[in-house]
Amino acid sequence: MSDETHSDSAANATDQQDPLLSLSNISPRIDVYPYYYRMNLPGSENDCFLRKGTVEKLIKAAEKLPNGLKLVILDGWRSYETQLALYQAIKADLEAKNLTPEKIQEEISKYVAIPTRDLTKPSPHLTGGAVDLTIADEKSWLDMGTDFDDFTEKAELEWYEKKHQLTQQEETIRDNRRLLRKVMEEAGFISNSEEWWHYDYGNRRWANATGNSILYFGISK
Repeated sequence: MSDETHSDSAANATDQQDPLLSLSNISPRIDVYPYYYRMNLPGSENDCFLRKGTVEKLIKAAEKLPNGLKLVILDGWRSYETQLALYQAIKADLEAKNLTPEKIQEEISKYVAIPTRDLTKPSPHLTGGAVDLTIADEKSWLDMGTDFDDFTEKAELEWYEKKHQLTQQEETIRDNRRLLRKVMEEAGFISNSEEWWHYDYGNRRWANATGNSILYFGISK
């Protein structure tokens, strides 16, 4: 058996033993705000789900936050129907800007994966290893500079790191993003350069970035 075949077999074994878990009530330091359910997108549910191994990493990340702060989960595992609805909505928005087909494809690839039912070549969220989240204090969500699913340059992870002469508010935004990145990366996740809210563990994107074998392929509910 080749090393590659052995690696794939090990990954598939892990994949089969790591089910999706509900994120509701898994930790006093994690809240769930199912964003797409609240937007009434097809295929969404009034909960968020991740692989068991990813949940364990998420709990560790939450425990690294300073007292009085929590993680707020906006999205985890995502159905094909929800992925398709998002893809179509973003594509329509870009088409309305009269961009060329090439530019539309370039822009859309930054923010949303092509919908697929192929569990061997899944979009990141179909694996249950991708999570969208933010941080909240006792009163509200922390200021991260943009809303969730803001598809502008300001949503880039290091937008405020690259900007010179920050205002006091911008310094706060930068520090909030730094905190989210710090606790997530220390727990084993990788960040996304285009979206401050998106982190991966165990899927192909994570494997490519870390040099590890893929742990999670697509999974159906």
